[in-house]
Amino acid sequence: MKPNILIANQSTGCLTVDVVNEFNRCGKYDKTELFAGVINIRPSRPDKEVLITKTMKYNNKSFSKRFISWTISFFHLIIHLALKNNSTELFLITNPPFNTFVPFFSRKKYSILIYDIYPDTLISQKIISRQSVIAKFWTWANKRVFSNAEDVFTISNEMKKIVGQHVNESKIKVVYNWTHNEHMVPVEKQNNSFLKDLNLQDKFIVLYSGNMGYTHDIDALVDVANELKGESSIHFLFIGEGGKKKVVESKIINYGLKNCTVLPYQPNEIIPFSIGSADIGVVTTSSEQTGLSIPSKVNALMSVGAALLCLTSEDSELGNLVVENNVGRRFDKNEILQMARYIKTVYTDRDYQNLLKANSRKTSFKFTPDNAKLFLK
Repeated sequence: MKPNILIANQSTGCLTVDVVNEFNRCGKYDKTELFAGVINIRPSRPDKEVLITKTMKYNNKSFSKRFISWTISFFHLIIHLALKNNSTELFLITNPPFNTFVPFFSRKKYSILIYDIYPDTLISQKIISRQSVIAKFWTWANKRVFSNAEDVFTISNEMKKIVGQHVNESKIKVVYNWTHNEHMVPVEKQNNSFLKDLNLQDKFIVLYSGNMGYTHDIDALVDVANELKGESSIHFLFIGEGGKKKVVESKIINYGLKNCTVLPYQPNEIIPFSIGSADIGVVTTSSEQTGLSIPSKVNALMSVGAALLCLTSEDSELGNLVVENNVGRRFDKNEILQMARYIKTVYTDRDYQNLLKANSRKTSFKFTPDNAKLFLK
């Protein structure tokens, strides 16, 4: 008799949907179930045979709201699993991060995919100290849970090193994120309805799209915009939500900038056009966060053929990706003038711009949905 498989991810995007469908189609399992608060079908959608169990949606408006949504989803999953027989296997994704603790409440076989590493992330954000009881308990739990897992996956070699502090690195498998290159494609400005609605189709767009959390140095991008305020053809777009959004908006007002637009997260059907608006896509990882997570937006920006401007440490995997594939430049957050010069160079030097964009699109094909198959034994 074949076992069942349950995949748990509170905020499910197309990457998780691809994984779910691979489990469903592999023939190893009788039934495949997805436990999720929200499912973004962009462009993947779960196979019709997949059983969907809904939980509380992930809420990233503030840390307290994130914590509440994490907690409710976690306990919902524990109660849900108590009703399953032990032939059900688990594929746990660290969203919510409390999913790490699920094996303490269940005797079912499990594998775990680590997108964000806790307590390290909370320590880097100075929410807790490394010597706190919470950090010590979570570290102990990680070592026990990771060592007893059937498989431990993560999404970069940098993260593998961090996870390797909790379990032998030989047990950790790296599977890089990916995008759907038939869905995220370069979009001509004159055909971009998103830009037309904003009356920006004639502008050179520098785009930041994603979480505006306190660990993201996106306010430095406003300083760059201030340096380039005399370049009327260059426009900065900020899309997303988070604690830094008010900081960004305040700096724009204080500088009196007309070359910046701030927008909320866009609907799924708009995202190919909003991401596709980027001539230069901005990606940030703070020095404290290096190795703790890799922004998934990197893949989407490369798929649409955007040049990259990365705020990250010199020895980071993201920085190496940019340099090795010649898709853009890496900067420290204080290199305001250097970033401004880079943006102006990409704008004025069309040959250089076209080279970076072509390299970016080409590099995106190294990270395809075939990666989802790597989660299967």
